[in-house]
Amino acid sequence: MGFLSSLFGGGARKVEEVNDANAQALKQFFKEKLPANYVNSPKYAISITRGDKGYEARVNLDMGSDGSDYTGFGKDDYAGLADMESSYVFDEFIQDPPVTVIVILDMDFGPKNKITVNKGRALAK
Repeated sequence: MGFLSSLFGGGARKVEEVNDANAQALKQFFKEKLPANYVNSPKYAISITRGDKGYEARVNLDMGSDGSDYTGFGKDDYAGLADMESSYVFDEFIQDPPVTVIVILDMDFGPKNKITVNKGRALAK
C-alpha cells in the first residue's frame, strides 16, 4: 500500500519539526520579541518546520494571558478579534527575524475558541 499511496497521493505528508541552528534562532527570536505574558503562559508553544517555501513557525498564543475576559463573545467576534490581534502582534513584534519565516498564529481565546491566522512571510533582517 505504501508504494501505491505515494504514487497516487494517498495521505498528507507529515511535516517534522526541525531543530537546526536557524530553528533555534527563530525560537529565541520569538521568545525575546513577544510580550512576556504570551511567552510565560503555560499555553505558549512554538513549532518550527521546513516546507517547500522555507521555515514555518506555528505559535500558540494565550489571548487571556493579559487578563482579558472573552465571556459572551460569539464566533464572529473571535474571528474579528483574532484578525486584529494577530496583525498587531505581527506588525509590532515579529519584524526582522533572523531568517525568513512564514508565521502562523494560533490565537487561543479559551475552551473551543482557537482561531488560526496565517500572517504570511516575515522577511529576515
